[in-house]
Amino acid sequence: MNDRKRAVLIGTMCGTGKCSLTAALPVLAAAGIEVCVAPTGTSPLPGTAVRDLSGDLFAYAEQWKKAGYSFDAMVFEFPETEEQAGALSAFLQTFREKDNLVLFGSSGWNSKKVQVGVSPEKSKLVQRFCAQSDLVILPAGDAAALMGEKNHDGPWSRRAVETLLRSMCFTGAKSAVATDVWFSPELMGSAVYSAGNGTVSYAFSHRISGEWPGTGDLFCAALLAGLLYGMRQSAAVQLAVDFAADCIRKTKESGCDSRFGLKFEACLPKLIRQLGAPKRQKD
Repeated sequence: MNDRKRAVLIGTMCGTGKCSLTAALPVLAAAGIEVCVAPTGTSPLPGTAVRDLSGDLFAYAEQWKKAGYSFDAMVFEFPETEEQAGALSAFLQTFREKDNLVLFGSSGWNSKKVQVGVSPEKSKLVQRFCAQSDLVILPAGDAAALMGEKNHDGPWSRRAVETLLRSMCFTGAKSAVATDVWFSPELMGSAVYSAGNGTVSYAFSHRISGEWPGTGDLFCAALLAGLLYGMRQSAAVQLAVDFAADCIRKTKESGCDSRFGLKFEACLPKLIRQLGAPKRQKD
């Protein structure tokens, strides 16, 4: 990169395991991106009760404003309560600029059926934050549920995927990525849609069966790194798909317990080489 980029990550910090901020932070740092972290919650283990820290967002915003900070990108997870949503909205508005990237994730990559129960309140919150985002990343099954469709695990049709992507952008987002997309059992990947020019592109890698917690967070981090390096959206999505698949493959080969996260550290050198000095062009 010609200039150092700065991103802020807003989400949950796990004490044990590698998911959410614990996964995304080292990926972006390895890519040479300065990262500020604003934890909205902590949990000792993935899947355990989360201690709410969203009230601290006001203090982070005040401190960083006084320091003169601005962010090239802001990445946030979905808030669970109206109080959390209010704190998050205020934070995003404080640091929103014309040219910075607001990314709403994270993404799933578990290769399993996603059971989603979506209340009207949750659906409204999702739509509210989609409208505040430049890029929305959701597993295809989650996106379908949020749009009022039945639980759907795949295989998908291109028409169904592209309808979902357009629906995600209909709320106001400029672009949308659907993950967990597959048309045949051998491949798993993602689709990206740009509302500006109406284009849809796909990125796939070989499917590896199993459950892989934290992969969505690694996917989001690699995608963001690609975008901040100036990659086209389609190229950045392929980069993220390849990185996620490499992390899963490395973890499976190691025989380690995947519940505590993926062996992504061994895949970082390849990711950094792929970032290299990409052409600075955008969709």
